[in-house]
Amino acid sequence: MMAESLINLLHLYECMRGRIASFAMGAAIARRRTAWAMEENAQQAQRENEQLREAQAQSSLHGQHPQPSVHDDLTEKLQKYADLYQKGVLTDVEFQKLKADLLAKL
Repeated sequence: MMAESLINLLHLYECMRGRIASFAMGAAIARRRTAWAMEENAQQAQRENEQLREAQAQSSLHGQHPQPSVHDDLTEKLQKYADLYQKGVLTDVEFQKLKADLLAKL
C-alpha cells in the first residue's frame, strides 16, 4: 500500500513537472512572439514616420498649395445649396435661410 501510494505520488509528480514545463515553455514562446510583434510594430511606425517626413520635405521643396480661403469655401457651400434647391431637395424658404446664413458670415 505504501509502495503503491509512493508510485502514484511519483507518477503525479512526473505529470505535473511535465505540465509545468509545458506551461513555462508556452509562456516563453508567447513572450517572444509578443516581443517580435511589438518590435515589428515599432519598425512599421518608424517607417511611416520617415515616409511622412519625406512627404513633408517634398511638399516644402515644391511649395505648398495655398489653403482655400473662407470666401472660396462659402462660395462652394452656396453652390451646393443652389444645386440642392434646383433638384428640389431644399424648399425656397430653406434655401433663402441657408443663403442668408452664409452671406452673414462674409
